[in-house]
Amino acid sequence: MKFQDLEHVANPYPLYAKWRSEEPIWWAEDVQGWVLSRYEDVRTVLKDPANFSSDVSAGRAETTMRLPLLHDDPPRHTSLRVIVNRSFTSRVMKDIEGNLEAVVEQLLDAIDTDTPVDIAEALTIPLPVALISHFMGIPFERKDDFKRWSDSLTATGTAKTMEERMPDIMEMMAFFRDEIPKRRANPGDDLISKLVLAEVSGEELSEDDIVGYCQLLLIAGNETTTNLLSNLLHHAADNPAIWDSLRANPDKIDAAIEECLRFDPPVHWISRNVLSDTEFYGQKVAKGDSVYNLLASANRDADHYEEPDVFRLDRPRSDHLTFGHGIHFCIGAPLARMEAKHAMVGMLKRYASVRHVTDAQNERTHSSMLRGYHHLWLTLGAE
Repeated sequence: MKFQDLEHVANPYPLYAKWRSEEPIWWAEDVQGWVLSRYEDVRTVLKDPANFSSDVSAGRAETTMRLPLLHDDPPRHTSLRVIVNRSFTSRVMKDIEGNLEAVVEQLLDAIDTDTPVDIAEALTIPLPVALISHFMGIPFERKDDFKRWSDSLTATGTAKTMEERMPDIMEMMAFFRDEIPKRRANPGDDLISKLVLAEVSGEELSEDDIVGYCQLLLIAGNETTTNLLSNLLHHAADNPAIWDSLRANPDKIDAAIEECLRFDPPVHWISRNVLSDTEFYGQKVAKGDSVYNLLASANRDADHYEEPDVFRLDRPRSDHLTFGHGIHFCIGAPLARMEAKHAMVGMLKRYASVRHVTDAQNERTHSSMLRGYHHLWLTLGAE
């Protein structure tokens, strides 16, 4: 059985349910690792960095790029996380929010409601790119490059092998590497300048770390929001009652975002390396093995959630694992939530309805890990 089988991208949830019920742990030959799918098991792994490492220096697929922080363990992770926390202070987040409404309105103003719209191209892709590029001090005109680089880095585009993806990745790394001396000579208030000037234990970050950080920020500030928002709009178009309820009760927008994060998350799995022999359901898992943790399956575990396969705006608990758990909780989570909320507020004010376009050429991300849309065609009902 394959773990990364793109035949199930359209709807992987029945397969996840089968694994939870019949094979809560199983060995996937294609990724050479164990797969965990139940809520408590996934949470156990994520909250225990002492026994389940994020380090990708061994036992990983050749398609994985090593990034600082994301693939670091304590104590290095602890030091690097401080830098990120300084970059996303409450003041920075307020600055971002201050620009967010204007960017949303500008993008929505450009939409022609007389014809179907590819909402991914019109909104869900350019919105996060506009924000993260602004706060990295990079012209928005490079937005197409940002998206192309991000797709190659995360393997969500059509290129699958590292050989196919590497030209874009190398172009991206060269771009960020060229920015370092410019920011060092003339630092600003942007995120790249903060990385260039940052110190860990009295030492500046290496050039490789700065470039890696920039790549991480590109993903955290881009892919998560794009996928979250496109998935939410897909489900709203699929179930008109969701849109009607949110228009009547805008205070439920936060609940809708959290439910979409649980119900159809932008990230479906993350992996860890086992640091000491352990066991799940009588199956021995050896030191050095890889464990693939199915966040999206855990979020639909009937032992943890009532009616897990139903999209509910009144769900009483929102302890989903989409953004991880513990020390590696996603740095882009607050930004993704903020961007999705402002986008939804803007759309709900303008459009009385959202509907799918019959026979449209919608296109999901080409990934078992990241789930969203490259293209999603909708008919928007204006007031």
